[in-house]
Amino acid sequence: MKKLTNLLLISLLSFFVTTFTIEAKEAELNQEDLKTLMKERFPSLNINLMNDSDIPGFYAIEADGELVYLSKDGRFFIQGTAIDLENRVNLNNTQKAKWNSLKAPMRKADVASLKEKDMVVYKAPDEKHVITVFTDIDCGYCRKLHRERQDYLDRGITIRYLAFPRAGLASSSAKKLEGIWCSADRQTAMTDAKLNQKFSKATCNNPLAEHMKLVRKFGLGGTPSIILEDGNLIGGYQPAEVLIQNLDSMKSE
Repeated sequence: MKKLTNLLLISLLSFFVTTFTIEAKEAELNQEDLKTLMKERFPSLNINLMNDSDIPGFYAIEADGELVYLSKDGRFFIQGTAIDLENRVNLNNTQKAKWNSLKAPMRKADVASLKEKDMVVYKAPDEKHVITVFTDIDCGYCRKLHRERQDYLDRGITIRYLAFPRAGLASSSAKKLEGIWCSADRQTAMTDAKLNQKFSKATCNNPLAEHMKLVRKFGLGGTPSIILEDGNLIGGYQPAEVLIQNLDSMKSE
């Protein structure tokens, strides 16, 4: 019901938006003023990206990893799925695709700045590609990817894990990840945690908070989140035989 209400609201706004834009044009705010206004109204909100949306009179905003729409006068704030009924297009999908392409160079640079000593790395003997995977312990597809890790390694794909406790840094998932990162043998500890439900209780200074800063900066919403060598993002599990085809085609372009 909530999604339907959002959809109807967006449809109505789209219907009346031409009149609204003409009458309210002088009231439009620039992006910086809108960011300031949103910060005043929602102090904890972090806006990562803002650009014109395909809904006339509205900006598309990535805020804490979520896509929302904000009218250019700062009055209307819409969260939900936006559909172009005339063209039968999911505007959320097209907007996220644009952002993924836009953010790829930024993600590539940020990942390149990380040190492998702060990761859990499974290196392919005949390395052809490197993927960086934001992972959680309490995640079925993260366990599936890890269970199949030898398939990736055999195809020349090195796996580098970063921590993404989806429930937050104060959660039990974060404690489990901390135990892995603080173990003398991180690879064994990762496998024990994911596949055998055996968790290390080791504690130490660890990079989890830094990894979570990247989670927020990249706008990641789930695990596993796979960053490719060119900075592009795969939001979810992908089997090794499919991933290697994508990586090889990317390298040949």
